Amino acid sequence: MKKLLLLLMILMGVSSCSFKDDTLNFQVEFIPVESIEFPEYMQAGETYELKVYYKKPNDCYYFDGFYTEKGESSEVLAVQTLVIQNAKCESLEDEEPEFGLYEFTCPNIIIGTFNNVYLFEVYKGDDGEGNMIFETVEVPIGQE
Repeated sequence: MKKLLLLLMILMGVSSCSFKDDTLNFQVEFIPVESIEFPEYMQAGETYELKVYYKKPNDCYYFDGFYTEKGESSEVLAVQTLVIQNAKCESLEDEEPEFGLYEFTCPNIIIGTFNNVYLFEVYKGDDGEGNMIFETVEVPIGQE
């Protein structure tokens, strides 16, 4: 989790450079995942398209893919956006969630290890103190 925070800070610093006063400045920002459609179980070595739902706070946010940090039997997953800085933005608070497709290949985990589950640490936002909040989702890995 500390790696994720450090990477976010580095990306924000690199992406917020400006070239001229009349150019748009962007910043990378993670937004909370509303929900994900997971399969009932996964097979090792198989690829799945996970439908990831998110809500952009306003129209200055643009979907930029997914941030992932993979472990042996787990993965951190967050929605990454580019945010226009110093712009007049319209709220999207009343809009329905949008979705992106995340292509995930289940690793070849030996059945009998890691409790036969794959763990997703899904970014859900920040708490009042600015700490990142993650929801752990366990997806069983089945045998063929």
